[in-house]
Amino acid sequence: MMRPPRPSEIVLAVAFATMIGAVLGRTRPNSHSHVPPSADPWSVSHEVPPAPSPIMVSVDAGPPAEDASIPPVVVDSGPTGYTVDDDHEPEPPVGDTTDIETLLAFVPMTHRDEASLAIARRWLGPGSNHGNQGNPALSTHAISREQCKKGLEGVVLQTSLDREICGGPWEVPIHTGDPRSATTCIDAFEYPNRPCVLPMVFTHPIADRQLCELQGKRLCTQEEWNTACEADPKGGPASKYAYGDELDLSVCNTGKGKSPRCDVDRGLWKTCSTDDVPTGSYPKCRSRLGVFDQHGNLAEAMTRLEKGVNYVQLKGSAWFYDGAMYADTCRFDPRWHVDPVAESWHTNYHLGFRCCRSVTPLSSR
Repeated sequence: MMRPPRPSEIVLAVAFATMIGAVLGRTRPNSHSHVPPSADPWSVSHEVPPAPSPIMVSVDAGPPAEDASIPPVVVDSGPTGYTVDDDHEPEPPVGDTTDIETLLAFVPMTHRDEASLAIARRWLGPGSNHGNQGNPALSTHAISREQCKKGLEGVVLQTSLDREICGGPWEVPIHTGDPRSATTCIDAFEYPNRPCVLPMVFTHPIADRQLCELQGKRLCTQEEWNTACEADPKGGPASKYAYGDELDLSVCNTGKGKSPRCDVDRGLWKTCSTDDVPTGSYPKCRSRLGVFDQHGNLAEAMTRLEKGVNYVQLKGSAWFYDGAMYADTCRFDPRWHVDPVAESWHTNYHLGFRCCRSVTPLSSR
């Protein structure tokens, strides 16, 4: 039979329990209190605490020691390269123009010697039906250069590696997984290959070839154009459209309709308005390799070699494409106006082009 506890033992037990409770209370503050964990929950005052004293730092104290247990934060800033703000060429004139010398300032050339200027003037003259942005008396452009540049603000349009491989601005290498193995570069934008500038129309493929040659380039082949449209730079499967596998008329400058008064047979220049927009105005209308506007805006001229003859191939779609006219996929092969390049005089208010450049693979330089 147990004896009852002595009074001295009771006092010691109560004191021990009180001490244990105080220790636990200091290390585990009341979760329902607004007191921060570092405060003493048993000595909380309801008075407003005084403002903290300013921290005095010695000028020769040096930076605080780094905690080796905390891994450094690595920020992935994405690819580095060139944006629309790096286009330092002369600004286009306000509105459209058919003045030859004004247009000449926007013709890309490797050398501006008299022979090159004479070739450019020939194709920009009145006999070429005014190789410009369309008949200024009729044409409308729903997006301005300023709006286009705002939409591309901060977007890398050409990486530093792209420029090293291609050697010129706004060009990207055509490849299916290894850019350093590319043997061809393609203009990221329709001619004159400048971001947020209206592309040129009313030229002829025979003129397009020479305008490309003035830059040390050439018209793209159909296969190069197709690969630039569909290829995955990571080596994955090809896509049906430049932007994916499902048709979406809102991604590119398509589905806008065309002027009902346009009569291509009897009044091409006088009745048909070129209602395109500056290149790059639709940022999502871009292939995975970085090529803009391969659907919509303007159809494009390219070449195809058959039985030793270099023919012109027109493909792509323009702003009035409605999704039902034909299948405007990357590999759609319409065979429109197929003529030998040297005899190709076809022109139209919705037809433009872009250039390609043959390069030595960076991996073998």
